[in-house]
Amino acid sequence: MTQGSCCALCGKDSGASQDLTKLPSYRILVCQSCWDNAHLGWPEAAEPALFQALAAQGLLIPDRNDNGRLPRDYAPPADFAL
Repeated sequence: MTQGSCCALCGKDSGASQDLTKLPSYRILVCQSCWDNAHLGWPEAAEPALFQALAAQGLLIPDRNDNGRLPRDYAPPADFAL
């Protein structure tokens, strides 16, 4: 999916990039709805887009949280050069 003013997960056009939340750990932009729906971690349906974003930038896949989901936000290891 494209960046710009579209959510990287659902593709919804926000109309303005300020309506999107920037996820520094995944380096993508997501709409408020996707962000809110991931309060317990990213749903399984979001994983392909998250894995693609991480792979495209050579970033590590984070450990799953206690709910068995990818964390909504995480910090890569301190020795990993971003």
